[in-house]
Amino acid sequence: MSTVVKWTPALVPLCLLSSALADAPPRKPDVIVIIADQWSPRYVSWDNPEVRTPQLDRIAREGMVFDACYTPSPVCMPARVSLLTGLYPHNGGHGLWGNAAGYFPKPEDAPMFRDIQNAGLTTAQIGKTHWTAGPAWKEQFKNSGAFHKALGLDHVSDIPGPPDSTKGRDPYSQHLQKLGLLQAVADDLHGRYVKGEFAPRASVVKPEDYHDSVTTGLAVDFIRAQPKEKPLCLVVSLHSPHPPLDAPGDYATMFDPEKLTLPANVPPKYLREGHALDHAETRAMLANYLGKMALVDDCVGKLAEAMKARGTWDNTLVIFTADHGEMMGAHGYLTKGRFYEESVRVPLVLRWPGEIKTGRSKAPVQMMDVYPTIVEAVGGELTPGRFAKSLLPIATGQKDRIRTIAVSEIGDKAPLRMMARDDRFKYWADEEREYLFDLETDPLEQNELSAAPEHRETLSQMREKLLTHLRSTQANAAAGYKSKVQRLREAAKK
Repeated sequence: MSTVVKWTPALVPLCLLSSALADAPPRKPDVIVIIADQWSPRYVSWDNPEVRTPQLDRIAREGMVFDACYTPSPVCMPARVSLLTGLYPHNGGHGLWGNAAGYFPKPEDAPMFRDIQNAGLTTAQIGKTHWTAGPAWKEQFKNSGAFHKALGLDHVSDIPGPPDSTKGRDPYSQHLQKLGLLQAVADDLHGRYVKGEFAPRASVVKPEDYHDSVTTGLAVDFIRAQPKEKPLCLVVSLHSPHPPLDAPGDYATMFDPEKLTLPANVPPKYLREGHALDHAETRAMLANYLGKMALVDDCVGKLAEAMKARGTWDNTLVIFTADHGEMMGAHGYLTKGRFYEESVRVPLVLRWPGEIKTGRSKAPVQMMDVYPTIVEAVGGELTPGRFAKSLLPIATGQKDRIRTIAVSEIGDKAPLRMMARDDRFKYWADEEREYLFDLETDPLEQNELSAAPEHRETLSQMREKLLTHLRSTQANAAAGYKSKVQRLREAAKK
């Protein structure tokens, strides 16, 4: 006796639903970008055992580390605007070479978040934006919300770095006000910046009330509030380990200065911050600096836990990088703004299970390449005319490289200076002379080679590589072009 299975109306929709699910495209990934401020590439745990960042270690082991990532400018604002625009500072549509007052990126020139938003993601930036200096955006927009909306952002919590984060207008200032700590923090920061922001001592607030902890808390709250059905792109921009050297609580004593090792390119004594610094003082600064890095790492762990709770951690593109580095005594310098490795190279790690290979790449890349990488990962369309390039061909193993050189430029406090770095050599030029280093044999850049007869041809080749790059990227500054900052300053004088 044969058995006949009859289809019932109730079963038909289930069948159709099952078929539709099988044919549905895979869910787009969530994206979490963590941007640290002033993080020296010398102090990453995968290269330096004295650094304690287990959360970042795990992300690095599960993803790809880019060992030759360079900032487009070793200063905060131009680097961050390059990420937002996909352009170099010398390009029209960018035009910024320093932390200049009166500047803001025009939304039509800064399409990163719009490109991601148009791909169907909820976009958010929480923490330090530092795309503008002063209220210049008010010339075009009624308020900052309108400016951020024009950039393509669905949500923004803009928390400036200290001392601006104690002026009572941003979420961190409001947090301190509720605790009755705003004036105490403002007084502490004032004393630090008057006497020297590199003087290391603990913050007056507890770790949970520290700038980056509060920023991370807001980011976690945002993640929890988002529906799982719609992918998100969240940029979390932390202020640490940027000075002041005020690691809070136990982070300030986590590292014993006497047990820390300084690189060989840190001179025994050097003049900075108005007095001579020696190795003992530099190690004390470094200990606090590493403490701030450890705090950032704990913040990364909290973000990872929030994404795991969301249920999308294994389909999340995680990117960790920094706007620029920190000299920390190398070659006798502190802070940033120089083309030495400590200042101009930045950490860059990508993690996306099942999509990105694990390992390390030594190919030269740019920090601003993060922008088209995200757009490609989420299936979006990149606005034409960008000079940033997606890192996915390298990260997925399709290509060994996407560039022949990485470049950087700065011109805020001196005539324009530019740098180029290929697989082996680094070249830069200022108004007085040229510099050449062999990074393969001299990674600490202690032997300058521009005058060496045996490197005359290499010097010429590197110079031509930089000039070719400038020609191919429309270096309109070379023909009397005035940057936006220059034009704004001239207009203000009239």
